[in-house]
This record gives sequence, C-alpha cells and structure tokens, in this order.
Amino acid sequence: MKKTLIAASIAALAAGSAQAVTLYESETGSFSTYGKIQLELMNYDGENNIQNNGSRFGFSADRQLNHGLEGFANVEFRFNPGVRHDSNVAVAIGEEHMAVRNSYLGVRGGFGSVMAGNFDSLTYSFVTSQADIMENLGFTSVDGGGRNGQGHTIAYLSPEFSGFTFGLAAKHYSSDESQNNDALNSASGDEVFNFQVAAAYQATPELRFAVAYDMNDGDGGYAAFGANNDEAVMAISANYATDLFNVGLVFESHDKAALEQVINLTAGYNYGAGSIYGVVAFLDDGDDTGVDFALGANYNLGEGFLVYGEFALGNDDVSAIKDADGDGTAAVTVGAAYRW
Repeated sequence: MKKTLIAASIAALAAGSAQAVTLYESETGSFSTYGKIQLELMNYDGENNIQNNGSRFGFSADRQLNHGLEGFANVEFRFNPGVRHDSNVAVAIGEEHMAVRNSYLGVRGGFGSVMAGNFDSLTYSFVTSQADIMENLGFTSVDGGGRNGQGHTIAYLSPEFSGFTFGLAAKHYSSDESQNNDALNSASGDEVFNFQVAAAYQATPELRFAVAYDMNDGDGGYAAFGANNDEAVMAISANYATDLFNVGLVFESHDKAALEQVINLTAGYNYGAGSIYGVVAFLDDGDDTGVDFALGANYNLGEGFLVYGEFALGNDDVSAIKDADGDGTAAVTVGAAYRW
C-alpha cells in the first residue's frame, strides 16, 4: 500500500524479489532468499473454504562480471502448504505439488537490463500491478497477470531518463516441428513471436503514469483472452502515492476478450500498524456493464507477518465474482501471511 509498490514490482522483474533475506554477500556478488506462506478462510456465496493464496519461495543471486556488467538470476517455486502431498499421487493441472514460477537470468549495466526466462508481463509489471492490491478477490484484469510474459521470453528494461523508463519484450512460441521438448507450441502450428512494449513516467515523487501495449498474437499457445484472442491489449494507469495514502486508476481495453474494458479505481490508507484499502472495478463485456467492489484491512503483527480481512461484492451478471447461476455474489476472506 506504500508508494514504493509499483517501483518494487519493476525492480523485482529486473533483479529478483524486492523483499529478500541475504544469505551470502561478498565484494563480487550476493545470494538471497525470499518467499511467503499465506493461508486464508474464504466464505464464497455462503460456502466456506480454507485455501492457499500464492505461497512460494525463491532464490536470487547477482555477480559482478567483466566490462562493468552485473549478472543476475532468479528461481522461484509455488507450493501449497495447507495440504499434504505424496510425490507418487497424481493431481489435477493447476494443483501441482511444486510449480516453477518467476525464473530467469540476465545482465545489467549503464544501458539497463536484459533478461530471459519466465516472468510477469510488462503490462502487469508497469501498469496493472498497481491495482492488484487485494489479497484475495476484487482485482479484475484483461491482462490476466502476465501470460504473454511467462515462459520463453526475453525483455529489455531501460535505465531512468529524467523520470522516464521503458521496456520491450518478446515471447517465443515454437512450431509443431520443434524438437524442444519443453516448447510452448503455437496454436497455428507455426513459429510465432509475441511483442510487448511499456513505458512509465515518474512526474513527481508521488505521481506516476504508465502505458503498455501487448500485441497478443492470436496464434500464441496461451488462450489468455478467450477464443480468437488476436486483438491487442492496451493498458494505461495513473497513481498518486505518499507514505500515508494512495489513489490510482488503471484502464485496460481488448476488443475480443470476455471483458473488453476494465477500469480499476484503487485507494489505500496507511494507519501505521497496517493499511485500509479498496478497489472499485467497472466492467464491460461488450453487451453489458457492471461494477465490483472490494474493501480490506490488514494489521502487522511483526516484521513480515500480517493478518487481514476482506469483503468483495459482485453485483450483476458481468461481475467477476459470481455464484453457480452466473449472478453476482459476495465473498468474505480472513487470512494470515508470513513474508520474507
């Protein structure tokens, strides 16, 4: 909820986690660990569920190289701490015992950073992440968190020029003839590249603007935006943040997605021992419009350990928070997280 939220997101994209514990450090490099364990109880449309919420751990490293360069690498794994897993028991897709998340390597210097691997999209890192402030439900996005950046992607991130930063990224989808066993195959069977570009301007220490363009080639292997997802995704944002409070706006547009336009309005207040925060999401699927609401509060029990409670409400058919009949419904969440 602090004004460093967006900067931390971009910094993490370029060089590992912004919240890391150094395990080893020397004049030539360092090795760190980071992660979180997060469990919560959610009452969704009257039904209770105890669930994991993005628990993960990772390791990041950097090393001084020749010619004034610095190398960096990151590896991250997602797991579910709330259930016992046996390695010989099959599970459904999406419920894997251990899943690889943001993992990449790169080099940086006065020219900026170049990195390759699996990481959040530029659209998310530069723009939409500023609205992703709820622990559970409430944030709605056309971008979907970055599928067009995760896997076989190379990106360039510029240094800051008078408040301006920008990034370029390309993701590779292999053809059906590829001999690479871990290839991300394209939907068309042909080799495909998907491109993204994003830029941000820090007008003042408190005020920041950002914009992103995702080509979103429809032949990409991920159907992130539904069938015939061959229309570009556009996203813009504005955010004003101090150590005491923040307000922001994120607008996303895509002509052929299930949601063609989304506007997230966010606000937060830091009361010292924690934060109060909320999101209002305006949704448009091309036929109908709707509004989702979410409000939450957290309390820091100590460094890295917080508890939280949240309420989210979808009030119509277009809502992202629906019951079994497709109507808007309510969700209440209480949880705890330990982050390092």
